Amino acid sequence: MPTVGDIHKLLTCEPKMVNEKASRKEVVEVMLSGSPIARSVYVVDDSGRLKGVITLGDVLKGIAVQKGEAHVEDAQSPFKLFQFSPFSIAKDIMGPAVFVTRDTKLQKALGKMVNRRRNELPVVDADRRVIGDLNAYELLKYL
Repeated sequence: MPTVGDIHKLLTCEPKMVNEKASRKEVVEVMLSGSPIARSVYVVDDSGRLKGVITLGDVLKGIAVQKGEAHVEDAQSPFKLFQFSPFSIAKDIMGPAVFVTRDTKLQKALGKMVNRRRNELPVVDADRRVIGDLNAYELLKYL
């Protein structure tokens, strides 16, 4: 069976990344730049190591909450309230870092995407530095 390394650059050649200290504005600017295919921005530390992920859904939900068009499910949670603050930085709004490596079998990558409800997964090297992006459309073509 093919691995992530066989297909991960067919659609997205350069993954979209921001530093964990990036502002909400910077996150949105990176998400909107370049190809419209990517729906995630990967959050990295100063050494370029993957720390988390911000999805398009996270950004849209934050905007909807700010505009009064949606509510936070758990209003009792200070993290949830801060998560949608207009003054948040990437580190405060990122989700967990679910990733694959070039050697990950496509079937396992599919499981991670489905179980975590993700359309992309960052591809990392042995030091957990982002080296690519696996898009769901790439998987669809080869599975």
